[in-house]
Amino acid sequence: SSEVCLDPQTAHPKLLISPRGDSATYTDSWQQLPDLPGRFDITLNVLSLQGYSFGRHYWEIDVTGKTYWEVGVTYPTIPRKGTTEDCWLGRGDESWCVEFFDGEYTAWHGGVPHELPFTKHFSRIGVLCNVPTGLVTFLEADHMTPLYSFCAGTFSDCLHLALCPGHDHKGTNAQPI
Repeated sequence: SSEVCLDPQTAHPKLLISPRGDSATYTDSWQQLPDLPGRFDITLNVLSLQGYSFGRHYWEIDVTGKTYWEVGVTYPTIPRKGTTEDCWLGRGDESWCVEFFDGEYTAWHGGVPHELPFTKHFSRIGVLCNVPTGLVTFLEADHMTPLYSFCAGTFSDCLHLALCPGHDHKGTNAQPI
């Protein structure tokens, strides 16, 4: 597995990044943060500080008690400003993700949704990124059950872990990711 630290300079102003950089929590309060070019201004995303351009990497993300989240990998070129769909994880060609919303799992890339046949609320999601083979696999980490794999062929840039802890979802999504 690879250590990862979330980059607070990319985090949407309604995301609280832990002091260790290992979790993100949605808050209803808009933080007064500098409007940096790399900061997401509409979508509730944050990227890892580290980019990965070679080797194999595996991360586990704790989604216990969450009712809405997105977990994925992205190129550093993902759009960060405005309401374009490409800013959302998996909606453009720059990112790949699995989303959980209203009890349904969906894998996304290039704006194409792939509904997944799972109904259980998982507590940990694994992301396996094999850069040499161009493969991104999402797993239910407790039993290593594959959820979905994307075969990109060749990655054109380094990859960053990308997280969206989701909004409060009617008061049911307060846990960090």
